[in-house]
Amino acid sequence: MPEKRSQSNAWMWVGKLTPPQMKLDTVQRDGLLKRLVQTQHVPLSLIISPAGFGKTTLLAQLHALYQRAGGPAAGATTQAAWLTLDEGDRDEGSFLAYVLLAIERAGIDLGPLVRRAHEQTLEADPMRTVSALLQAVQRAQRRVTLMLDDYHRATSPGVDEIVRMLLERGTPWLRIVIASRARPNWALATMKACGLLHEVHPSELVLSLSETTTMLGGGVDSFEASIIHSRTEGWAVAIQLARLWVSEGPGSSHGLQAFSGRVTEVADYLTEQVIAKLPEDCRQFLVETSMFERFNAELADVARGRTDSAEILARLSGIDSLLVPLDAARTWFRYHQLFADFLRPRLSKPRAREIHRAAAPWLAEQEDWSLAVAHALLAGDVRLAVSFIEKAGGWKLVLHMGIQYTRRLLERFDDLARRSEPQLLLIQAYLHAKHGDELLAFEMLRLAKAGLEREPSASAEHDMVVIEALVHSYFDHLEVSKSWPRTGEAANRYLPDDPLGQATLLCVSAVSAVALGHMAEAIEAARAARTRMRLVRSPLGENFCLLHESQALSVMGRLEQGRMMVDEAVSLAEANFGTDSSMKALVGCFKAQQLFWEGRWSEAQPLIQSVQDSLLRVDGWLDVFAVMAEVAWRIAVRNDGCAQAMSILDETALLARRRNMPRLERMAMVWRIDLLAQSGMAAQARKEAANAGLDKDLTNELAAEQPDWRFLEAASLALARMHLAGGAPSVGQARLKRAAKILQGMGLELPAWRVNLMSLLLDQRTRGHGAGEGDAESALTPILEHGLHGFLMELGQQVVPVVQQLAGPLSAQLQSALQKVNNSGSSAQARPQRRAQCSAKEMEVLNLLVAGQPNKLIARTMGISADTVKFHLKQIYRKLGVDNRSAAVTVAIRQGLVTAEAIPVGAQE
Repeated sequence: MPEKRSQSNAWMWVGKLTPPQMKLDTVQRDGLLKRLVQTQHVPLSLIISPAGFGKTTLLAQLHALYQRAGGPAAGATTQAAWLTLDEGDRDEGSFLAYVLLAIERAGIDLGPLVRRAHEQTLEADPMRTVSALLQAVQRAQRRVTLMLDDYHRATSPGVDEIVRMLLERGTPWLRIVIASRARPNWALATMKACGLLHEVHPSELVLSLSETTTMLGGGVDSFEASIIHSRTEGWAVAIQLARLWVSEGPGSSHGLQAFSGRVTEVADYLTEQVIAKLPEDCRQFLVETSMFERFNAELADVARGRTDSAEILARLSGIDSLLVPLDAARTWFRYHQLFADFLRPRLSKPRAREIHRAAAPWLAEQEDWSLAVAHALLAGDVRLAVSFIEKAGGWKLVLHMGIQYTRRLLERFDDLARRSEPQLLLIQAYLHAKHGDELLAFEMLRLAKAGLEREPSASAEHDMVVIEALVHSYFDHLEVSKSWPRTGEAANRYLPDDPLGQATLLCVSAVSAVALGHMAEAIEAARAARTRMRLVRSPLGENFCLLHESQALSVMGRLEQGRMMVDEAVSLAEANFGTDSSMKALVGCFKAQQLFWEGRWSEAQPLIQSVQDSLLRVDGWLDVFAVMAEVAWRIAVRNDGCAQAMSILDETALLARRRNMPRLERMAMVWRIDLLAQSGMAAQARKEAANAGLDKDLTNELAAEQPDWRFLEAASLALARMHLAGGAPSVGQARLKRAAKILQGMGLELPAWRVNLMSLLLDQRTRGHGAGEGDAESALTPILEHGLHGFLMELGQQVVPVVQQLAGPLSAQLQSALQKVNNSGSSAQARPQRRAQCSAKEMEVLNLLVAGQPNKLIARTMGISADTVKFHLKQIYRKLGVDNRSAAVTVAIRQGLVTAEAIPVGAQE
């Protein structure tokens, strides 16, 4: 599922990553700067005041100080990063993208995060990005001071949480300096008491009389300076306005002497005086461009329908404190917030709509879809806004720009537009599917179809094909998958001239083919999809193709090729998305599965545990959730005990119900029965199997023309374990062999080998030691050839004598696997369960029981009555938490009460 194409969108952060080009030497705030430098060890510095007090100027001077010094004043390893915030940064994704770019600009190597920040395609979970950022800063071993200007404009619960996380975990390498009109809603008193906060208050920002005189310049005498200082109360912006007014003449301080209003009214008065002295075309220019957050001459020309913007901007160079240049070349500008607030109400609504309408297409050409849509909607042109969504790719925006960005775009539209425009409905259907909201996803599809019936649209109908397939795939609806293309040629006919759409359809087809057991078709579809993903330069899409092909190859028994595919996917994910990304987590799930198969459980368990939280939040499909659950619970039952494994299966069942995945829920039920059977709770396993109709379901699958191969494998293994635990191994033998034959007939060698191995154990228990040696070699050969030692380990000590009867010496690798098998049952360190405390008599009974002796022989050997043997057995069952002889043997082995070497083969499970 692909990502954003490369593009030049640098204009979008002009003026955000560097301080405004202000005349910083007008009034140098040396005292405040000295304090800010002296407190640089404090994680957070706050500069809080109302508008116009010089917060940005002070922050810019601090930035310049760091840039100049870099050593004595700031410390040799301190770097300065700057970010100017606005309302568009309230979204966590946008805010984080700019933070990353700011820190990268300060010289910190952030690896793949930089590219994703440029494209604004960061993780849906912002905390993963925060974690990766902090790791990169720590690796650099260089202190960074991150300056956030106008924080009040971007504050939101999500952004506040990100900053708090940076503060808590960034010490000592990250310091944050915030300039804001309001104090953040944090536990600031506690932070200050702990020495984690330094504040600059509004009273400290007030200019003194001497500073006022300096700012006003030599054209104002001391008497006039004192009047201006008195009337403005040292308010920086008002003093700047007074300087402009006086310097332009014939204004003087006499107007201010007679003025007795509030300070804010003084600013309005001075602004009017400054504006009144400008030529009419300059005044009109200021009013008409005041609605832009940032602009250059080209945008101003397009929006105004004129060609004189560059010349007017040159003539307005004298009011830099109000119309602030954002770059050294003076090509980009923004208005001081107070000046913009003064100008905007003076623009008529009809003219404002004209300007918005003219600016929107220019912004779309820059691929700033968010601002393009915003200006189109401000112009009252919903259809134009929707056309930009279509031009941006429609549903592909989710792939190009990410979930959060696309949601922000949709939120700009009102409810009526979101519920009536097919393109918007299709995007919403896709988003709901990715988040597991089946009802909402299909409702959006229904509304989109109704909209297209009213007003057909070729492009929307084209997109409908892909979205319908995606939604059905996410919710495991396989009944419609036969119509999806599974070859490159078919995809070309389906969606001509749309390689990304073709690739997505082919990926969906690969998923359904794997689910249905059509592995050759899955491989063909995945390879055709990958060719197209490369064509559109989508490493994200390539990762999905690799995983689909790897799954198909592995299940077919071509494990070495499958391993190579997963390893390639790991490298691709790390190179393009970093080591701490959702894609790396997704790939890690399938890597953990391979480690599980190979018996490398000590590597597989921490890997699957590290990715579980992420995988529950990603837009997974059944394969992902099934692999994650099976690897996690099968390792957990050996290493952590039954309770932990059961918890994993309960969570899987809950996930299946929440996402309405009946097949996954049925799998969780079967695995639960398997778990109960191998944990000494055979009676409970039989009860749950009967309640679920497992025996009947398996019989039906064995007779089905198109069986569910995952269920067939899991149910066969579960019922086999149940029969082993219940002491009736011969009961399930025929069906187990039938299941293996069906799986092999479908070309699904891996699950067939697994079922054959279990069948071998049933055969051994039924016929005893020495029987079925040829069958043993047949069942074990593919397991050993492909290094599938995990399949041996999950069966426990019962498999050891079966392997040992093979002719010839055992390889070192196999001997290591067998040692792990023994350890998995006898290592107390690996199990948190308490070891049963049995008396000496009970231990004697238990050893004879494990040796396969019946009650009468145990009684004769020990010189006690049969009733006494039964009494001891009852106590042993209670202490082991089991209800039958076979289960007692299993648990006794697992707890290390007996050793595998002492157990006769015929007595082992």
